[in-house]
Formats: sequence, C-alpha cells, structure tokens
Amino acid sequence: MALLQMVNSVRGKLREERVGSISSTDLLTTEIIDLINDAGSEILEGDDWEFDVRHDGRLWFPASQSGTGGVFTSALLPNRYESANTPVISTLLDTAAGEVFNDVDLAGWRMSGNRIRSRVFNGNSIYPNTSWIITDVDRTTNQLDLTLGSNLNIDNDDPSGVWTTYGNEVVLPTTVKDVLSVRHEEEPIRLEFVNRSNQFDRWVPRSIDSFSTRPHLVMVGGTITSTSRTATVAWTTISVEAAVTGTGLAVWPIPSSDLQLGYSYRVQHADLVAATDTWTGVPQNVIRIIEWRAYQGALDSGIQNDPEAAQRAERQVEKRLLRAQMGQSRQPNRRRVPTEFGYGDRGSSRRRWSSQSISAPS
Repeated sequence: MALLQMVNSVRGKLREERVGSISSTDLLTTEIIDLINDAGSEILEGDDWEFDVRHDGRLWFPASQSGTGGVFTSALLPNRYESANTPVISTLLDTAAGEVFNDVDLAGWRMSGNRIRSRVFNGNSIYPNTSWIITDVDRTTNQLDLTLGSNLNIDNDDPSGVWTTYGNEVVLPTTVKDVLSVRHEEEPIRLEFVNRSNQFDRWVPRSIDSFSTRPHLVMVGGTITSTSRTATVAWTTISVEAAVTGTGLAVWPIPSSDLQLGYSYRVQHADLVAATDTWTGVPQNVIRIIEWRAYQGALDSGIQNDPEAAQRAERQVEKRLLRAQMGQSRQPNRRRVPTEFGYGDRGSSRRRWSSQSISAPS
C-alpha cells in the first residue's frame, strides 16, 4: 500500500477529509507521515517477520592480482601513487546501477550491489605482513592514481617492486538488516558473525597468508569503509562511486579468481517519503496494524487528545499484532511427516503430506 493511501486511511479514522496528494505545507499530513514511519519502525523492527526474508543477495569479489615493478613508479604525495602505464581496462555490466562502465582491474572494481574495500600488499616492504588499504582510486586519461593508508612509509614501503592487490571485504547495502545465510554453488561455506567493534583481522590474523579459488569462511558484522572511485577527466563510461561505511562482510581465503556468492537476508525498510512509496513485501494485515498504531499516536498527541479512544486503538493494535505474529510463527513441536496418500483414512487422499505432532528433543 502506498504512503498516500495509508495517510488517507489514518485521516479517515480521525474523521478528517482525505487528500489527493502529499504537501509539505499540510501540517496534519506531515505529522501523520511521521507517525506512520514511527509505527512502521516499531512494528517491522519488533519481530523477525517471515515476509522480510529475501534470497536475492549477490556478492562479487575480484581476483587478487600480482606483479613486479613498473606499476607504481612515482610518489605524488606522502601516501599517493601513480601508475606509469595505462591501467588494464575491461568492460562489465554494473547490475546495481544498470549501466556499463570501464572496470579498473588493478583495484578490484567490479560490483553487484556491494562496495568493495581494496588493499595492496607490498612484498618488498620492511613490514612483510602489512597490507595497505586503498582509500581512493583516481583515473586520468593515461594513468591510475591510488591513495593508500596514511601510515605508509614511502622510503621503505614504496610498492614499486613485488605487489598484490586484492579485495575480500565488502560493505553490505543499507537494505540488509541481518544476513541469514551465504551460499556458493560448489563449495560449502562456514558463516560466522563478528562483533561490530572488531576488525576482521582479529578473527583471521594475517589473512594474506592464504589465497585460494575455494572459499571456506564468511564473516559478517565488522564495520568497514569501502574504497571510493573518482575520475579527474570526464569519461562518460566510468562509474564514479563515493566511499560508504556500513556493515562489512569478508571472505577467507582471499579469492585468487573471481568469486560470486549468494546470500539470504532480512530486509531493512526505509522511511516512506513520497506519495507512491511502499514497504515492499509487507502484507496488508501488517500495514493495517501500522495504520492503527499511527492512529493511536494521533489520539495520544496534540492532533486529537482523546485518551479513551487511544486505549481502544491500542487494544486493536495488540489484538491484530498478536494474530499476525501467531500466523507467521511455526510451532516448534510439530514437524511435517511424509506419509502415503490417505494414510490411516485420515484426511483427504488429495493431500500429499500429513502433519503429525512429535515431541521435540529435550
């Protein structure tokens, strides 16, 4: 149901005239929109609703790339390097933005709804176990400039000898509330959840010791910032991406070839703003609960100060919410048991499966 319909439903309960559009100058409508979004956050975030589960998550990790010499040949700034040669370019369809852009292979820039944090590892470094985060990739007409971590020591860590670039961490989209599972078409994967305050290297120290085509472990939960991508020359086919910070997902070992994974998640609903905005996938019975909660908020507030009507609306919310929760909750002590058609003359022979009550293990 669109926002305008929800607003008119609440206005109708308040015995107010319905409106044909949403206007920022209509104070009653804007207050109702705030109440609807507050109610939506309360109801949708208050339970692990089955209708919020999605299975369309996709992750893309670029293959690590190694080389020797001639890549980063001159220092521009204390932590900025330029390539002497034109970077290797390939064309790839960006399924998230729906546009074709020139892909920077060196920095691991291929995306499908997620933002990658890229790193460069210098084999000639006096700190051989250190990888430097690539914070920015800047492309000009004939060269590639990388901005690396601020702790780079130019004198001793100039990455112009043996180098490896890789990206095994991504920032999940803001629409992802909880990751439920991660899948690979051919290999089993173990999924671990990490405290937001911890970095992934606390769980897998020196991850650069292992590169493989076969993923073994996926970690979710660390807060990371992706690598940004800019262009100083107006290339019409380049996709400029700003750095984003959010929930991170990391895979180990580091991919030595292009890696694609699928994942299931619970969706994070955004606030409704425009008249046609909707909460995708939310059933009508839950939308009605949100409307009743917004109506209750209007009765409790200065819109219509009516405590008795607010109590009646609250009872409606509690009754409808309990019914919705009971309807989507599975009974833990009941399992579906396959039986023959019409087994024991119980039920219709048209039913392929019968349900039988079985005590769960204690």
